[in-house]
Amino acid sequence: MALEGTIRDFGLPDIFQLIGLQRKTGVLTLTHDRDQETVTVTFEGGMVVMADSSARRLEDRLGNVLVKQGRITKDRLDDALAVQKQTLQRLGHVLASSGAITGKDLRDALQVQVSQIVFRVFRWRDGRYHFAPADSADYDKDNAVPMSADFILMEGIRMVDEWPIIEKKIPSFDLVLRPVVDPTLIDVRSAEGEVGAGTDAGRSASSSGRIRLSPEEERVFRKVDGVRTVQAIIDATGSGEFEVCRTLFDFLNRNLVARAGRGTTPEAEVEARPTAASSVPGYTVAVLVALLAVAGLVVQWRSPFAVAGLHAPLRPAYEALVEDWTRSRLMRVDRALQAWQSTHSVPPSSLDVLVQDGLVDPAQLQDAWGRPLQYVVGAQGYAVGAVDESGQARPGAVIDRTQIRP
Repeated sequence: MALEGTIRDFGLPDIFQLIGLQRKTGVLTLTHDRDQETVTVTFEGGMVVMADSSARRLEDRLGNVLVKQGRITKDRLDDALAVQKQTLQRLGHVLASSGAITGKDLRDALQVQVSQIVFRVFRWRDGRYHFAPADSADYDKDNAVPMSADFILMEGIRMVDEWPIIEKKIPSFDLVLRPVVDPTLIDVRSAEGEVGAGTDAGRSASSSGRIRLSPEEERVFRKVDGVRTVQAIIDATGSGEFEVCRTLFDFLNRNLVARAGRGTTPEAEVEARPTAASSVPGYTVAVLVALLAVAGLVVQWRSPFAVAGLHAPLRPAYEALVEDWTRSRLMRVDRALQAWQSTHSVPPSSLDVLVQDGLVDPAQLQDAWGRPLQYVVGAQGYAVGAVDESGQARPGAVIDRTQIRP
C-alpha cells in the first residue's frame, strides 16, 4: 500500500487511524511545507515505536534532556558520543550499557521524546506525507515503548484542542516565569480524584492556607525560579511540552507564578515551532465514530455517540470512551473559562461569551450526546458540567469552582 498526499486533503488523524487499524509496519514521512522540517514516524504492527525530526535529531534531544535533568554530566555525554561515533551504536545503548543511566531512565526518556515529536505534527496545518510499508521496522527494540495509534489520536487531538487556550498565556517558550508564593506552603497530594472533586481539590487552598499540588505539578513548580525559560523548565522536568505548558497555564491562572520577562534559548536547541492549528472538534467526533464503526456498530447520527445494536461485551469500553471524552471536553471549557476570568477578574455571564471571544467553538459546548453543557455563575465562582437525559448532573462530570478562593 502506497499512502501519500497532502495533509490538507487527508488529515493526520485519518492517516494514523488508517495505519493503526490495518496494523501496518513501515515508516511515515511527514514534511512541513513552510519550515521544511521532516518528521519520520516508525510503525510496527500499527503501533508507533519510534520518531525523529530533522529540526532536532532524537539522539541530540535525548542527550541534551538527560544532561538538563541531571541524569548525566556534560562530560559523560561527550564520552558517550565519542564511543557512539566509534561503534555506531545508539546513544541510549551506550549510556545504559556503561551504567550512566538505568534501562528505565532510558525507556522513560525515549517515550517522552518520541511522543513529543509525534504530537507536535498534529499542529501542522499543511505539509506532505508518505507511508512506505516494510516487512520489519528498524528501531531500538530493547528500549522503545510502543504506543497505540488510538492513544496517539486521542492525545494528539486533545492537544490541538487546548493549545490555542494555553498559548494565550504562554505565547513563547522563551517566556520566563517566577514563583509568587512561598514554596514551604505547598502540600503534595498523592492521588487524583474525579474531574470535579479531584481537580478543585488540587487547585484550592486548604483551610490552613496551604497550597495543594499533585506530585507532577510540584515537580514543575520547583523548576520555576525567575531564570529558566519555559523551554528550560520542559527540559529540566523531562516531561512533554504540552503537559508542562498546561501545568504552567494553571499556575498562572491560580496566581502561583507570574511572568518575569523573556529569556533566550540557545541556538542549538531552537526548533521550528509550527503555528497552532485552530480547534478542530470535528476530528474528535470523526475519529471516535470511525473507531466505533470499525467495531461493527451502527451509528445513529442524531448525536455523535448515539449507538444502536451495541453488543454487551463492548458496552463498558464504549461507556468509558464516552465518559473520558466528556471529561476532556469539560476540562477544555474550564480552561477557557479560567483564561477569560484571568483577564476580566470575574467569570463570563454565559458560555456563549467564550464563543464570541474565540476561546471555544460552539460544538465544544456540547457533551458527547449532543446536549448543551450546563453553566452556573454566582458571586463565589462558577460550575460547569454535563447532565443526563433527565437533566441531572452526571457523576464525575462536573467542575465546581464556586468555593475557590484566590
